[in-house]
Amino acid sequence: MTTTTPPEQTPFDLPEIRIHIGSFLDHNDRINCILINKAWRDTMTSLLWEKVTLVDADDILQTPLQKISVPLDILQKNAGLVKTLIIQSELIDDYFDITFPILQTVSFWPKRSMPYPKEPNAEAFDGLTNLIKRNPTISQLKLGMSKGRHPAPDKLWVAVATAPNLQLLEAPRMRIRHSTMPLFWKATENLKALIVNFETALRFSFTADGTSGPFLFPRLRRLSLEVSQAAHISEDDQIRLMSMCPQLETLDWFPGREFSPDKFLECCRAETWPNLEGLTLARMDHYTDSDIKAILESMRKVTILGVSRSGFGPRSFDALRPHFFAGIIELDLSYCSAVTSPMIVEVLASCKKMRKFAAGCVSAKDLVASPPWICGSLRELWIYFDMSDGDAPMDPNVTTATQEADLAAAKERTQRQICERIAGLEMLQSFSFSDPTREIPIPSLDLRLGKGLELLSTLRELKGIHFHGTKQWMRTEDVQWMLDHWDHLHWMGGVMDIGDHNQNAAL
Repeated sequence: MTTTTPPEQTPFDLPEIRIHIGSFLDHNDRINCILINKAWRDTMTSLLWEKVTLVDADDILQTPLQKISVPLDILQKNAGLVKTLIIQSELIDDYFDITFPILQTVSFWPKRSMPYPKEPNAEAFDGLTNLIKRNPTISQLKLGMSKGRHPAPDKLWVAVATAPNLQLLEAPRMRIRHSTMPLFWKATENLKALIVNFETALRFSFTADGTSGPFLFPRLRRLSLEVSQAAHISEDDQIRLMSMCPQLETLDWFPGREFSPDKFLECCRAETWPNLEGLTLARMDHYTDSDIKAILESMRKVTILGVSRSGFGPRSFDALRPHFFAGIIELDLSYCSAVTSPMIVEVLASCKKMRKFAAGCVSAKDLVASPPWICGSLRELWIYFDMSDGDAPMDPNVTTATQEADLAAAKERTQRQICERIAGLEMLQSFSFSDPTREIPIPSLDLRLGKGLELLSTLRELKGIHFHGTKQWMRTEDVQWMLDHWDHLHWMGGVMDIGDHNQNAAL
């Protein structure tokens, strides 16, 4: 009697291992993995169909999306694998009649540049309404319609209001009729996340039965409220909407115009949002340092803070330091004129969990003298390096040539020391040392080969770099080095030395 020895098992025979590997692969790599064997084919096929984008074939020829509009019969065959559906095209009705058993996210007409259609037509809205009704598993609905002639029809909001599992509604450019407002509030009252930008004049208090409205949002955890200047929505109405969300964990508020901070401060002091962990406020030029301090003192759980263009200064920083440094994850202090260089280096040396940091100008001298940076998990860094403060007065007892050589050597050492600090941020994905507000650039970080750029080969996750408003002129060989060492790099902003037009065009 002969026995056969079962083939030796490897970790790759486990589907969860293949799925984990596939989560790090792009579309083309997943296609290549299909060719390995049947097990890999089954795993990668399911991953390939998790996210489907539907675009017009004509659009493909004019845009870099490099996707095709999926044929109807193939989409029907694989509908059971689709979790995310992105609709960027005027589809025939049959597409909207498909049932997707595990569909979770629908992105409808996301914001795009031409030559895409400017806005969906009435038939597209009808199709979306039918799609929502046929697929009760939808939990996220992202409506990216552009501002145009066609407000979403009432029947769409009826479908949204009756979607049993909907948790997130994203409507960044909303046009809603006044008569539709009751349906809209009904559609949003049970959400966990609402992201909305009102483009037209609305009255939050308008309801069909004459009651005060809007509805209470007992489940809402995230609210991103942006109001166009043309919408003419009062501060009272905006504050009222936000105060109707007592369980908020994240609040982003972008009012259409400047308002006095008094009413918002009243809400903060009254602990209207006791669970708030993320706060982003825009158009805050009129918020003083004391105002920001009062907000921070009333919100001790905040780990994400965005107060760009505000009066954030020493008082706010003193309130931030003892309670937030240990847990702060994101901090946006960009365009805050009272934020100093010592504040910036203290954040880099103190906030271990920081993933995103944006601020103003930091001096090279302060950076070099600062303690080691501990923010090793930083993904985004937006600060401006001022290298000009290394200039020293000339010594009459030493020749000019000698002093200039010593000064150049000192600046190069400073350059390399700063690059060594940056090289330690191995998780960095977005890096900007731009200051577009400066009419006359000052000497800033000089990312060139031989001056410290070669030290940054550790930034393997880097996707984008900006150096506007500096005296940086990126040479072709520097850009080539970046492309060779930063595999994920796909955008760069700044001035290039375009001596060789052909080579730069090839890059």
